[in-house]
Amino acid sequence: MTTLQITVLDPDTTQAQITARHLRTILKCEGLSASVQEVTCYLEISRRGLTDKTPVISVNGQNFQCKNLSTTILDQFVLWLSQKLNY
Repeated sequence: MTTLQITVLDPDTTQAQITARHLRTILKCEGLSASVQEVTCYLEISRRGLTDKTPVISVNGQNFQCKNLSTTILDQFVLWLSQKLNY
């Protein structure tokens, strides 16, 4: 089983931490192996070309821009990701 590399990019430190924690929990419930980290540094976000595009969830280098990081959106995202990986 391949471990996913997931990065939450958001300058809001608290929101990024809450999001990463929730992602770890729901990924585990879905049986997906993932390493989840947060990037909250404006310079790193800018270096990646994501200024004014956050919040972003990066999965294995592919960026997914989000309207927000609500638990509902995260749950739907992980469900979609799980289905995509099973094909």
